[in-house]
Amino acid sequence: MRRDTLAGFFRDYVDAARARGRTFILHDNGFRTRTWTYGEVADGSRAFAGRLKAAGFARGDKIVLWGENRGEWVAALWGARLAGVVAVPVDYRASADQAHRIRDIVQARVMLVGAEVKPRNAAGFAIWRMDDAQLFEGKGSEGGEESEASKAGSLAEVIFTSGATADPKGVTLTDANILANIHPIEDEIATYRKYLWPLRPIRFLNLLPLSHMFGQSLATFVPPMVTGTVVFSNGYSPQEIVRQIKSRRVSVLVCVPKVLDLLRDHVERKMGTDPIFTNREKMGSVPVFRRLWIHRDVHRMFGWKFVAILVGGAPLAPELEQFWRERGFLVIQGYGLTETAPIVTLNHPFKKGAPGSVGTAISGVDIKIAGDGEILVRGPNVTSGYYPSTSLGAGNAPAETPFDTDGWFHTGDVGELDAEGRLTIKGRKKEMIVTAQGLNVFPDDVERAVNAQRGVRDSAVVGLTAGGEERVHAVLVLESGADAEAIVRGANAALEEPQRVWSWSVWPGDALPRTEGTRKLKRREVQRWAQGGAVAPPSAPPGQSVEDIVTAAIGGRPVTRDTRFDELGLGSLDRMQLLARVEDVFDTSIDEGEFAAAETVGQLANLVERVERGTEPVEPRAVRVPDIPFPDWNQSWPIRAIRRASLQTWVSLASRPWMRMTIEGLENLEGLDHPVIFAPNHQSHMDTPAVLHALPPRWRYRVSPAMAKEWFKAHFFPDDHPLGARVRNTASYLGATIFYNAFPIPQYEAGARQTIRYIGRLFDQKRSLLIFPEGKRTDSGEINVFRPGIGLIGSKLGVPVVPVRIEGLDKVLSLRASWPTRGPVRITFGKPVRLEGDNYVELAAKVRDGVIALQPYSPPEEGSVAQ
Repeated sequence: MRRDTLAGFFRDYVDAARARGRTFILHDNGFRTRTWTYGEVADGSRAFAGRLKAAGFARGDKIVLWGENRGEWVAALWGARLAGVVAVPVDYRASADQAHRIRDIVQARVMLVGAEVKPRNAAGFAIWRMDDAQLFEGKGSEGGEESEASKAGSLAEVIFTSGATADPKGVTLTDANILANIHPIEDEIATYRKYLWPLRPIRFLNLLPLSHMFGQSLATFVPPMVTGTVVFSNGYSPQEIVRQIKSRRVSVLVCVPKVLDLLRDHVERKMGTDPIFTNREKMGSVPVFRRLWIHRDVHRMFGWKFVAILVGGAPLAPELEQFWRERGFLVIQGYGLTETAPIVTLNHPFKKGAPGSVGTAISGVDIKIAGDGEILVRGPNVTSGYYPSTSLGAGNAPAETPFDTDGWFHTGDVGELDAEGRLTIKGRKKEMIVTAQGLNVFPDDVERAVNAQRGVRDSAVVGLTAGGEERVHAVLVLESGADAEAIVRGANAALEEPQRVWSWSVWPGDALPRTEGTRKLKRREVQRWAQGGAVAPPSAPPGQSVEDIVTAAIGGRPVTRDTRFDELGLGSLDRMQLLARVEDVFDTSIDEGEFAAAETVGQLANLVERVERGTEPVEPRAVRVPDIPFPDWNQSWPIRAIRRASLQTWVSLASRPWMRMTIEGLENLEGLDHPVIFAPNHQSHMDTPAVLHALPPRWRYRVSPAMAKEWFKAHFFPDDHPLGARVRNTASYLGATIFYNAFPIPQYEAGARQTIRYIGRLFDQKRSLLIFPEGKRTDSGEINVFRPGIGLIGSKLGVPVVPVRIEGLDKVLSLRASWPTRGPVRITFGKPVRLEGDNYVELAAKVRDGVIALQPYSPPEEGSVAQ
């Protein structure tokens, strides 16, 4: 079926799949999971289109999409097309300066931003947020309006590919350009659809940003053709990727070559070295089913439904491709550019290809090799030009053209075509550096930042290949006494993350080699020299080290590389906060086991440096974080029935008579629904039953209290305790989980990340959390400092926090008492607060202030009315 507009594709696939109730998008942000069915995406897209029209958008107006991969991003893209509005995607890793510069160029009226970016407020345009559910709710456009708004050949997207220190260059793509990529894939899928039934539902784990055309295609256009599910994950460590693939039963991984490289290292460490792993000649003659059996441990690791890898964004090393093919996986790679929307060639998954080849041209696309080896492309998928920079004024006319007089697009890449039309990439004609993440870096942009540093006379930026990937390397000509490391740090502070200098070397002469007359830099000569002169890069981003991060996490106490973590008194959630902060600052993902194995700040710094470089682990070796047996079994209907009956009868009779209870603030719970976080101060072992008794029934039976895992050591670590202690401790644990719906939370052990995920799962099941942020009981009713974990949970999981004040229980059952004494107790519920940001210490203090604001009272006299 051929269509003229993307709105037609939307109706044929996304809208048509509504009745099947299938899941389209599953977004796991590391803490909670949000799912979108095809119907929800269709309705949300129409609603967003209606919101654009209500805001006065006309066909051809621009909207910037700047945010992480999530369902709202996809719904907004489709909504823009239904309204005829041009989408301008921006990489979520871009700085605010870059994002706002792009907005200025296209004169977008609105920036739609995700939760992980921080835009600046400015006059002349609005900022909408993807987590604002109202944008995607309500009645949207009808089909006739969509057809009129999104016309054939109209501009669909402007995608910017340049760096941040010069005006970015926007590629213009129309509906026709994108559909020219969709139709050939659609035809191939139709041919092989009947063979796909064993994999259904097909799930794609997509690790490429939606601002990248390849990632966008594999998330937005291809999955609907097979009514598949797209999984978005924020974790990029090999352990997290494997966990997602296995637990989500993923069939296809969409990634850049760097991810495959990391996964290969992970597999080799787990599986060890088997001679057959490296005997390529022998393995090449082994049938696929035999390979699956030989490497069954690898397939068991990922799950047997995982069969294919789609690689794009950067060149794939032949030996890396061979590694995964030898283990029985389909490896599908291709060649393309943003300017080609994006696919030019693809390897056919069911046909044998030449080693190192990126496949043949897709239907409708022509390729030829110019006299100098440059790859030239022509076809309906190729852009008509670039969007103008601010210096040329805003508008829709392209600022420059990438074509020759015969209409061939000059890719700037060098390659060869064999007799069967298979393309092999030999290198790049351009000086542009392509990182392992598939991001483009222009040397001129980096050199401008380097040359601005004091002590630099001249510089040349080149790409050096290390470990199969290209790195940004700076060759410096310095003044006498200049500090090269300080210069690189200063330059990196002004650069986007992909542009930052990875390594450098100091040129031995007074001037870099340049041509006579034009004085152009002889970059290839510099690159050849630099291949043997690189030194190590800085081990931390500019301006912030691991020591700085640890110091901030513990409230400002100075630390050194020799400081031991066991001296800092960090709880489990404190460590989770520290780990999250390190990952945010260094834009990386760290295994929790390796993090737990770091005994000193210096060892953590070494771990961060090793992860950034992608090298082998250094001592200490990673320890395995044991799986915490969270009690999902206590949500079965028989246990829930027992719990409901018990809380109303004997459990209540065991504690309620000791409390003359006054309950206040229940009106603050009106209009709220699960999930919420109840955050009381902590006075006594009777705090949990007191709060549960104070809650109305609609809350009481869906609240899960958190209890210290360390309190049940004999249950969780039976080998270290005598039989009697094990029996008593296990009975206490089972009683808490059955009758109070409680679950364990480690306070000082590793495993906080598992705990946060479990809490997120509770929230996904519309259950609420009861947690005591002080982490320990008070001695005489005082309210201690709240630990930052409450700020992290409330902020990351996006759930309102209800401050709760408990008074009087420190006298009913004090720390030193072994038996309760009847007395007055007051439970007060405050107004819910929303926690936003990543300063978890301040957020925790905000919750504590809310508890303190629920002022204490004078105990009622005997005989007064109490609940």
